[in-house]
Amino acid sequence: MPSRKPVAPAAPEPAPVRRARVAPPPRAADVAILGAGAAGITAARRLLALGLSVVLIEARDRVGGRALTARLAGQAVDLGAHWLHAADDNGLVREARRLGLPLFDAPQEPRLILGARGADALETRAFHEAWAEVDDAIAEIGAGRDLAPASAALDRLGPRAQPWRAVLAFAHGPFACGASLDAIGAADFAAARDDLDLFVAGGYGALVARLADGLPVALATRATRIDWSGREVRVETDSGTLAARALVVTVPVPILARGDTARGDIVFDPPLPAPTRDALAALRPASYEHVVLAWPGGPLREAANTTVAFDGDAEANLGLLANFDGGVLHYADLGGALVGRLGSPQARAGFVRESLGARFGRDAVADLRVLHASGWGEDPLSACAWTIAPPGAHGARAVLRDPIGGRILLAGEATSSTLWGTIGGAWAEGERAAREVAGMLAGMPAGETVC
Repeated sequence: MPSRKPVAPAAPEPAPVRRARVAPPPRAADVAILGAGAAGITAARRLLALGLSVVLIEARDRVGGRALTARLAGQAVDLGAHWLHAADDNGLVREARRLGLPLFDAPQEPRLILGARGADALETRAFHEAWAEVDDAIAEIGAGRDLAPASAALDRLGPRAQPWRAVLAFAHGPFACGASLDAIGAADFAAARDDLDLFVAGGYGALVARLADGLPVALATRATRIDWSGREVRVETDSGTLAARALVVTVPVPILARGDTARGDIVFDPPLPAPTRDALAALRPASYEHVVLAWPGGPLREAANTTVAFDGDAEANLGLLANFDGGVLHYADLGGALVGRLGSPQARAGFVRESLGARFGRDAVADLRVLHASGWGEDPLSACAWTIAPPGAHGARAVLRDPIGGRILLAGEATSSTLWGTIGGAWAEGERAAREVAGMLAGMPAGETVC
């Protein structure tokens, strides 16, 4: 179809969620926590419950990190994380239930679109069988060889599955993991838990932000230097310096790995240990972005909360979550190298419109409006959607969990071996860090304190 000039996405309205209590950083605390995303929030909650003094230092002017809910077209929309993955192991599912928030089943098997038509029953069955075949092959390969890429599973597909190779490569790679299957280690893919997914009413980001209510957070405060050369950890920020007995760092891995002082990245003095630096460098940023569409007259209007897979290229493709939360809004999701090639949220919005128009016809997209296109990869405080471990690097996640100098712990989705890439994984890792920090402080001599 003829090219159309991309329409700049509208600015989202902030969702009406509870804010954390804003406070300047104190001069001292038992534990300082860098980052008020899911890992930092749960670490703070657990440590406060144990009677320890805590301060969260957050460079953004809000809490939640890569979980953010806004209102678009009158509907709560997650601009970052939306799926409560691995619900049986996800502590945020328990928190949502405790707060009385409704939870909804998320689709497990995608609907397949071939050209402009839906796959018939036989095609759908063959596609789902091929989907399971890929999953089984990755699990087998990942259990045996850490150096194998997840793409090795595609070479094991039987004749009945071969017609679906490209769409499976996209759905399992860029759409599921934010990278091609060549870039992901089979061991990392196979270790990930994702047996039951849910959605939460009102948005995932709103839930995470609500759980920060009342916490001592210094918002819009950048940590610039960590001095851990003495018995205490000194955290220098653009609003002053505080001393802590221990430190939990939940800053995204790409930020820690690059250490670019020109961009305001944190300097560690002395530098982090070599094994930690090597593990940070071994993980790779995943690219995954939402383009939020209002498409009331689209061809999928009868499909509520339906994941849609399209035939086509294994890289230059998109996935869709149609009519999420039962409304008329859709997530068109892009992942992998395509995100970087398109270069900007506006270009990604244009790609989605062009792709859907080429597939369904110009008339079908006449009423399609782009409400928002995310840019987590361009965000200087995230630099990625999540992290992946390339072939041979799955063990780096465990290395990042090792305590540093008996006073510093790293926590976040990247440090989880089984829930990486998820907010639930970040939450679990924040809890793990809190338990370990409490144990560290309990073992310190009584005189080794700054509070």
